[in-house]
This record gives sequence, structure tokens and C-alpha cells, in this order.
Amino acid sequence: MENTKLWLRYSLTVLIILLIFLSLSACKSVYSSTTLTSSTVITTTQTSVSNVTVTLSNFAFSPASLNIKVGDTVTWINKDAVMHTVVSDTAGIFESGNLAQNATFSYTFTSAGTFKYHCSIHPSMTGTIIVK
Repeated sequence: MENTKLWLRYSLTVLIILLIFLSLSACKSVYSSTTLTSSTVITTTQTSVSNVTVTLSNFAFSPASLNIKVGDTVTWINKDAVMHTVVSDTAGIFESGNLAQNATFSYTFTSAGTFKYHCSIHPSMTGTIIVK
């Protein structure tokens, strides 16, 4: 009889310790889930910057006018068989140099404003980037 009481007391103690351990493990899982959700939100916020393409084709910029956000990058690609350039109308902001067929030039806009540009070889080719 004494052994049975001792065994029951020992079993009850082990059971209580096991229940405490399991409940602490469940709390840890909830905390980890919250951390993952927080990381996902940060990742979504960081992907708002984009890369936009302007094509130089048939002696024109397409699209000729473009609306983007601060931090976005514009990449121009020359699809014509002749050389073109991409030059800011305001000196010193950006200038591609000569772009052969399929060559690209990229510029990241770090401030808001309206940026007009042209091809220095073919002055009738003009475009505008509006950065908000």
C-alpha cells in the first residue's frame, strides 16, 4: 500500500512537470508565429521600389511621359539600329553617352520633380519623367 501511494505521488509529479513543459512550448510557438508575421510586413514594405523600362524605338521614347516614385530606377533600352543618347535637359543630372542597339542606361531618381530629357543626336526625341 505504501509503495502504491509513493508511485502515485511520483507519477502525479511527473505528469504536472510534463504539463508545464508542454504549455511553455505552446507559448513559444505563438511567439515565433508573431515574429514571422512581423518579418513579412517589413519585407513587403521594402519591395515598393521598382524598375521601369523606357524603350527607344522608331526615333521615339516609349512611353514619352512616365510617372514614378522617389527611389524608382528607370532603364532605357535602345531598340533602334542607330545610336541614341539619354540626356537630362538640366545639365549634370544624367547622361547616358552613346547607346548602340540593345544597349541600356539606368538612372535611379532620388528626389521628386519633373525631369525632361532628350536624345542629343536626334533632338526631336524627347521625354519626361515625373517623380512623386
